[in-house]
Amino acid sequence: MSAGFRWDKALSETSGFALGAEQLLHFDGKTDTGRDIYLTFSKGAWRNNKIGQFPLDIYTFGFATGKMAEGNIKGLCSNLFGGSGTETNNQRSLCWAPVFSIARVYNENISTFFEYNSKWFLLGTSYAPFKRVPARATFAIQLSDHVDNYKLNNFDELKWVFRLSIGF
Repeated sequence: MSAGFRWDKALSETSGFALGAEQLLHFDGKTDTGRDIYLTFSKGAWRNNKIGQFPLDIYTFGFATGKMAEGNIKGLCSNLFGGSGTETNNQRSLCWAPVFSIARVYNENISTFFEYNSKWFLLGTSYAPFKRVPARATFAIQLSDHVDNYKLNNFDELKWVFRLSIGF
């Protein structure tokens, strides 16, 4: 029971920015997924600068709050909107942290990415099997996290992430 928004603006054919917030307003007092407010800038680069010719490389950098700002690197903390909203029993401050991702889209179905969200570094791939159904499977490995100051995890410390996404 929460509400948010997203506003995207193209700066050119291959770049733009996004301003948004997920779970900005909590209506039931039980949402603990974080007030993820973000401002990001993205730049895409097609192969040989020919639009539509894969692969497509996408570079994104920005600042975010909530679950994306739980790591060691953060600042500009406040209790705006009632704090970060990442826990129901403990009110943490709403802080801002840098975030980035580098992605390569190989074709309409397969992509890989490297991501940093202040809490951890991820390396993964996504697969979208259908053209007309907005469904995607993502598999990633958490390479390091903020607990050990972003030290690269040993093989037995790696955390595996799997997500299924379906759009409506």
